[in-house]
Amino acid sequence: MKIKAIALDLDGTLLTSDKKISDINKEVLKYLENKGVKIFIVTGRTYISAKPFAQELGIDSSIIAYNGAKVINYKNDELIFNLPLEEKYSKKIIKMAKEKGFHVNLYQNNKWFVEELDNDETRHYANHTGLTPVKKSFDSFDDYSMTKITIQNMENSKEFNEFCDEIKDVLGNDVYTAKSQSFLFEVLNKNVNKGLVLEKVLKSYGISTEECVAFGDANNDLEMLTTVKYGVAMGNSDIELKRQVNYVTDTNDNNGVAKFLKKYFFWHIFEFMIKFINIKIKILKFSTGYQPVYFKYGG
Repeated sequence: MKIKAIALDLDGTLLTSDKKISDINKEVLKYLENKGVKIFIVTGRTYISAKPFAQELGIDSSIIAYNGAKVINYKNDELIFNLPLEEKYSKKIIKMAKEKGFHVNLYQNNKWFVEELDNDETRHYANHTGLTPVKKSFDSFDDYSMTKITIQNMENSKEFNEFCDEIKDVLGNDVYTAKSQSFLFEVLNKNVNKGLVLEKVLKSYGISTEECVAFGDANNDLEMLTTVKYGVAMGNSDIELKRQVNYVTDTNDNNGVAKFLKKYFFWHIFEFMIKFINIKIKILKFSTGYQPVYFKYGG
């Protein structure tokens, strides 16, 4: 079946470790889009930090941001889809995290809110995303409907992982949770994840999940990679993610996206050429009565 769409996670997937799109990845993606293939950025990042990469690629499609909590047309900033975390769950998560002393990031109205500016977590996330944090007391919001909440611990300590499990146990299926980085635990509306929202967006373009290839490297990419027919884990993904998908490519620093796409599209062009040659041979045989001679290449 012809591939009509490509869905791309950013960090650890399309982007190199220094947060750039390699020239080879850019060249292959632009070539395919010129051939009519739709390119979608599907990221846990905020819309604001994802938008420059869509502009760099010059893609003609929407950005799926915040792991699917928001879909935005980046050319005019039109909000297409928005499903925030309910207030009661936001308040519960903030309370639990503060009691245990873990750093919390709140996202609302395309802004990133923290209570502390001068700590490792805030500095790292600012460098990682290029965003500017807004300092605000978490007791002072009028509206607690958050686009998403992340709990962050740069040490990825045992206590941090136990706390992530505690949130899962307490809130269960009332929210969606995933780790997008080893140090970053994300909580969103239960009806949001990359796979669910990508499927909706593809449908709006008249594209099925059978006609899409998706690339990712982290736990929050799992639903996306298992929703589409061609789910591809990056070479730098953890072992568990690789076990759950059908394809694995090279790492983000070795142009894994471009390598898989070139291999896939080259092979299908080759298949087409073989079929075309076989048809020509059959026509020749039928019209002339001559039996074609086949040569085995390579001895």
